[in-house]
Amino acid sequence: MGCFEEPTNVRGMNELITGLMPGILAHANRMLGSDDQAQDVVQESLLIAYSRLDQLREVDRFPAWLRAIVVSQCHRQLRVRGREISLDGLARFQPLAPKSFDPSLSYESKCFRSAASHAISQLSAPLRDVCQLYFESGYSVGEVADALSLKRGTVRKRLHSACPLLSNMLEKHVSEPAIKVGYLPISDHLLGMVAHRLGMGRNSRIHMKRFLSWTALANALRQGTINAAFIMAPLAMQLCNSGTPLKYIMDGHHDGSSLTTSVEKMQGKLVGVPGKYSTHRVLLGKLAQDQPGNWGNVSTADTNPSYVISSLKRQLIDAFFCAEPWSTKCVSEGGADVQIRSKEIAPGHICCVVAVREDFFNAYPELVSDYVRILYQARDKLHTDIDYCAATQAVYTGVSRDLAAKVLEEKIVTFDDLSPDRGRIHEFMQLAIASGVLSSSCDLDEFVCDEFC
Repeated sequence: MGCFEEPTNVRGMNELITGLMPGILAHANRMLGSDDQAQDVVQESLLIAYSRLDQLREVDRFPAWLRAIVVSQCHRQLRVRGREISLDGLARFQPLAPKSFDPSLSYESKCFRSAASHAISQLSAPLRDVCQLYFESGYSVGEVADALSLKRGTVRKRLHSACPLLSNMLEKHVSEPAIKVGYLPISDHLLGMVAHRLGMGRNSRIHMKRFLSWTALANALRQGTINAAFIMAPLAMQLCNSGTPLKYIMDGHHDGSSLTTSVEKMQGKLVGVPGKYSTHRVLLGKLAQDQPGNWGNVSTADTNPSYVISSLKRQLIDAFFCAEPWSTKCVSEGGADVQIRSKEIAPGHICCVVAVREDFFNAYPELVSDYVRILYQARDKLHTDIDYCAATQAVYTGVSRDLAAKVLEEKIVTFDDLSPDRGRIHEFMQLAIASGVLSSSCDLDEFVCDEFC
């Protein structure tokens, strides 16, 4: 029998695998915590790879393809190993088990773990991989990052994105009600982000939902898919006037917006604002009254905060007036300057308030009271720990930590004296009516709730 001559492409593949072997073995070992199991998983992965080579269309993708198979097999091994879901781990981000959950009830515990495992399996692959290691296998954020070759910040963001999805899927397993709070990715809503982060692990009853437009947030509040929101005061009052009763329980912040432009004079220019019922249209109306020579002929265009910079750069608008950190970000990128800040127009003005649907307020007064208490704890944190709060905004909004810190350090947005003030909201309402943003007064006796002060 003659000797078998190995085809050149197979020899090349073997050489490639030999070069990859140390790295994929180390990767599997980090995920499994066992050299023996890592060896088994890698060998199994190689068999799978060889059996499916006909499915690989681009040879250059083989290393990444093989690593993906190894990671998938490691996850399978971890599931077979049967490590329990860490309920404490779940609580650090968005607790899914109710406070009344009793681990001693093994059947209930088993049902919840099974439901949570099924929910995690329904996530997209990037979220699923992170959640399986963090929640099911009990890995720390750092260990997950090492196992999947990701940055720690990426792991945290994926966990943050996954938690609301898991919460919705597991809602029927949670016996206590939760308050669902809407917010936008702006510095004005940092109070809510910090409160949510502080409440993790201690209060499973705060769920946050991020919106990219005020219209979507207002519709969700109107329809009851969220129970509360950080919302611009004129928009909240308009919702009340149009048949959605709300309770204004505290100010979300004061000041906090900037008008940024690439032109010198504003007369006759087009300014992007967050919407028809925005604080910014109220303040532009005040400017037109106080300084008609420069602001009397300014027109506005509704522009979502997330798109103001690109709209300015594309010259769709001449300026934008919205919440930070978008002005600070735009100026740092060059080509624009802040012309005026909102606190120069009306120092300490109301902008966003925390409003709760009246039906939810009446049904769960203790839950609302608990939420207010945590909001005040968040206010104290904003006064004492800028680094913590800037890092929180980075996770919840995706803006850089340095950018968030700069807005706080320069006190462009402030978080002092947040208790509802009937005189202050009445004065602002009159400005909104004078500027044409509101067509009629809001019933402040029904709207203002100062019982938590």
